[in-house]
Amino acid sequence: MGGGCLIEFDYMPPSVVFLVRFWSLLSLAFGWAAGSFVFCRTDAFRETGGFSEELYAAEEIDLSRKLTAWGKAHGLTFVILRDQPHISSGRKAVLYSFKELFFGVILKGALSPRKTLTSRESLFHLYDRRR
Repeated sequence: MGGGCLIEFDYMPPSVVFLVRFWSLLSLAFGWAAGSFVFCRTDAFRETGGFSEELYAAEEIDLSRKLTAWGKAHGLTFVILRDQPHISSGRKAVLYSFKELFFGVILKGALSPRKTLTSRESLFHLYDRRR
């Protein structure tokens, strides 16, 4: 009834490779789709409420969880496709240092996930328009 796929980037500095591989493990283990590629049936999307408008990040994980529950209730599955990863731009990994991303986003998100995910300011790498 829906799903996503693994992701890769057109360019990944060595410091980011570990993070992308770690995400792939989480994606497969928990059935979480990456935000760059999510698909589902229209009725499933509508009945689950779609993407949360309260979240500035991880809305794809929230949707994945809702769709998985919806699918179970309807005898359907949510899948993560392994064989054909989505290739996305690696420019953010070049624009921001590992230190900025790890301490400024990942660690902060691990320590205070809800506050981080619902704050645009906490997610500077998505919204500060650094080019």
